[in-house]
Amino acid sequence: MLLIDNHKITDPAINLALEEHCYRNLDTRHEYVLFYINQPSIVIGNHQSPFQEINTELAAQKQIRSIRRISGGGAVYHDTGNLNFSFITEFGEEKLDYFKQLLQPVIDTLKRLGVPAGLSGKNNIVVENKKISGNSQHANMRRMLSHGTLLFDAELDTLQQVLQSNLEIIESRAIASIPSRVTNISDYLSRPMEMEAFIAELIAGVSKSFGAVEGYQLATADWDAVYRLAEEKYRSWEWNIGRSPEFSVKHKLQIDSADVEVHIQVKKAIIEDIHIAGHQPDPKIINQNCGILIGQRYDPLHLRLLQ
Repeated sequence: MLLIDNHKITDPAINLALEEHCYRNLDTRHEYVLFYINQPSIVIGNHQSPFQEINTELAAQKQIRSIRRISGGGAVYHDTGNLNFSFITEFGEEKLDYFKQLLQPVIDTLKRLGVPAGLSGKNNIVVENKKISGNSQHANMRRMLSHGTLLFDAELDTLQQVLQSNLEIIESRAIASIPSRVTNISDYLSRPMEMEAFIAELIAGVSKSFGAVEGYQLATADWDAVYRLAEEKYRSWEWNIGRSPEFSVKHKLQIDSADVEVHIQVKKAIIEDIHIAGHQPDPKIINQNCGILIGQRYDPLHLRLLQ
């Protein structure tokens, strides 16, 4: 197995682009593992809506951006205390959802370090019924990408605060995350350990299970493609926000000194319709104010401009 060097990059757009590029383009005769750490960010599943998963106001205050990944599953919080890992392996129908095999070296390493970890369901690692790792997968007919998180020493208060939507979602076609109690691996280690030492232990565990792990450096052309993918896809509104499934949301606004409840229908993150609920003090003024939003990008932080 080859260990991809990500040059200690902590930009989530670049790391997700790196992961996807390697999954789709590297030599299929080899299997790969990748470890990376991101700056504070929220990574949502492919079929999710950031508006349903994130406290958008708090995330904006803390400058925590959201970014969409290619695999399904729920939203996860990343910061410098969270370690991300990816396995890129040969495709096989029998390997679909084979998290148990891939996660076993991770679990074995944790146990060796004194952490009483175990598999919960098909794709979560828990300690004392608290989640420390969530995992998801993407596959084509050639390759499989299986990746996950490890809460090593993350800011759990921030995690719990930002992964809770501040919006009143009425109805949504998006896949909703399942809330879980979480904890940090560092609280259970038999001895204090820095992140780099923890990564080294994981590499040793992977090597024990899958054979010798050798370092792998991407070619310049690969890095050029990674940065291009990061810019064109993972930094784009169209990918991160515009792919959000259709939903409706309730807002309470003050328009022309009147308190008004509006129900907003949003498709592909574009406002399609606005319905005024209840009594309308001056329908002409309210409809005029709301009408200007039809066809605009939905941004809950800017709706106060109506007031």
